[in-house]
Amino acid sequence: MKQIRYIFLILLILVCIPIVNATDDPHGTTASINCEQCHISHGTLGDILVNATDSLVSTLCLSCHTPGGWAGMTKSFSSSERAIPGQTGTSHAWNVDTANVIRGANQPQIPVLLDHISSSGRITCATCHDPHSNTVSPFLRLDNSADALCLDCHRSRDIASVKTYTGNTLSHPTNIALPSGTGWHNPPLDVDANPQPSDGNTTNDFVLGAGGEVRCTSCHGVHYTDSNAGTVDGP
Repeated sequence: MKQIRYIFLILLILVCIPIVNATDDPHGTTASINCEQCHISHGTLGDILVNATDSLVSTLCLSCHTPGGWAGMTKSFSSSERAIPGQTGTSHAWNVDTANVIRGANQPQIPVLLDHISSSGRITCATCHDPHSNTVSPFLRLDNSADALCLDCHRSRDIASVKTYTGNTLSHPTNIALPSGTGWHNPPLDVDANPQPSDGNTTNDFVLGAGGEVRCTSCHGVHYTDSNAGTVDGP
């Protein structure tokens, strides 16, 4: 009889516990997004119980983050914005293989990123973004101020010395300080050939690290970047 009472008490507690939402909006109560709109309890792949197949986690994200999407997000994307480098797109590619020799990309090594690639080894939105925590804005899994996110996958680009021309296409050095002096365009020049930000467009400014280092993100943007320095990038 006592055991039955304990079981009844546990069931009563479970029934009375309110549904817990993600703590950081917009993935929470402010935007009326509840757990069950992204997660389901049974019949899902993987250990995250998302309402999508393991290889299509990005599709779940884009059900909201798309023009005219369910929640009307200001940060919206469409399939046409997924980058094909040198051709089209304004955002880092998603739903693509982590290993890509041409792009200098490898499978991530940092556990929190490695744990969030699809079972087929593809990058999803959730590889870099944590929808449940905005401790590192914008909902990043790691602090990217020193390009930790970029260089974990693109670590073959993490070079600390200028490469001598050999007839092959090589990479610009990263993680070293930009030399001082006008001969090195320090400060960098904007599209009007004057020191930035003279054109008034801060979205095309060349941004150095705290110690004056050249980073991946000094030249490259992740989202809403059209590779045209004369135009203002998106949100």
